[in-house]
Amino acid sequence: MKHLLFLYGILSVIVTRAQYAPAAGLPGSNAIFKDSSMIAYWADSIFYERGFIAINDSSLGLATVGDENSAKGKALENGVLSLGDGGTATAYFSMGIENQNGYDFAVFENGFEVPGSNLYHMELAYVEVSTDGIHFFRFPNHSLSQDTLQIGNFEGLYPHQIDGLAGKYIAGYGTPFDLEILKDSIGNKPIYYIRLRDVVGSLNDSFCNYDSERRKINDPWPTNFASSGFDLDAIAVLHKKETGLADPIHLEVNVYPNPVIKGSKLSIDLPDETPSIVKIYNSIGECVFESSFTGNHLEIPIHFTSTLFMVECIQNNTKLTTKIIQQ
Repeated sequence: MKHLLFLYGILSVIVTRAQYAPAAGLPGSNAIFKDSSMIAYWADSIFYERGFIAINDSSLGLATVGDENSAKGKALENGVLSLGDGGTATAYFSMGIENQNGYDFAVFENGFEVPGSNLYHMELAYVEVSTDGIHFFRFPNHSLSQDTLQIGNFEGLYPHQIDGLAGKYIAGYGTPFDLEILKDSIGNKPIYYIRLRDVVGSLNDSFCNYDSERRKINDPWPTNFASSGFDLDAIAVLHKKETGLADPIHLEVNVYPNPVIKGSKLSIDLPDETPSIVKIYNSIGECVFESSFTGNHLEIPIHFTSTLFMVECIQNNTKLTTKIIQQ
């Protein structure tokens, strides 16, 4: 009887730790191939804020591999944007992404199978979405990987023990996400922002990150090189807008100077004196300035901490966004 109970306990652990979609190419996997007919278009507007190469040693500096162009367009074509420990990347989608049937978007990383094993090198990231660039909501996430022995560089994890985190699949295969999961938070509105936040995979209590059930998330750490942390390859939208929804109308706006010097003023010229809204977002998608005004000229004192930010102008229900560099 004791042996039966022991075997039952072992089987229970195995079942508990094998309940999510498996690796790309295996039966039951939900990985989205980069050439899938499900893909409607790719992200083309990325803002980011690097994290340290190693969060426990700031002297190593920030991750340096890639830039916003690396994460634009199709997967496996433009390189990757490495976020470093705890770094973020925010993609803006001018047409919005609606909650339709099935998965709505997929995030691509550059993981790989560890040679000679059925384990996979995975660097993970939280996935958050927003309708307005101010309020972000995180997908529920689960890590059933062991949390007693630190996963090191180029060591592996099992994809079937990971859910709700980007980065669980090998290069060329995206992790899909369904907005239906967050419908109680975002309602029926389309989202315009997707934010990836690198998971610091350390098991050290001083640096570790947790899943939605307060379990430590174990992934390769520390990764003491320039491509540290989550490597964002691309973000794909998996469907087009519903029929009947109009594309955004182009809004003629002049935003200058660019680059702008910190402490000076940024000027915005609009086509007429219709009531307008101007918002400024930092590199992680947080709204740091908002103004409603009537006129065709606005000057904004620049004192933000980000070196890169986005200006959004809305007039007559049309929208324009543009990137500004701060020197």
